[in-house]
Amino acid sequence: MIILMVMFFFVIIALVFFWVWTIVDAVKRDFENSNERLMWVLLILLLGIIPSAIYYFVVMRPNNNGVMKKKVLNGIIKKNILKGKKRK
Repeated sequence: MIILMVMFFFVIIALVFFWVWTIVDAVKRDFENSNERLMWVLLILLLGIIPSAIYYFVVMRPNNNGVMKKKVLNGIIKKNILKGKKRK
């Protein structure tokens, strides 16, 4: 019985982490329309894990450019542009 409780606890923690991760991504992602961002954030906040899973498969996964990857690439591109301007 205790093993089931511990497993349930870890599943709940993983689901909460996934829920928070999708909220953060929805807030930071560049959408073409700000209403789209608001819609996703409200859906994920109010309805929980099911819209989070839909958001993951519809928005995050197809183009595979999550928040962290986008920040890293933007930083690399900006550094290269700045280096190029300084050399000229």
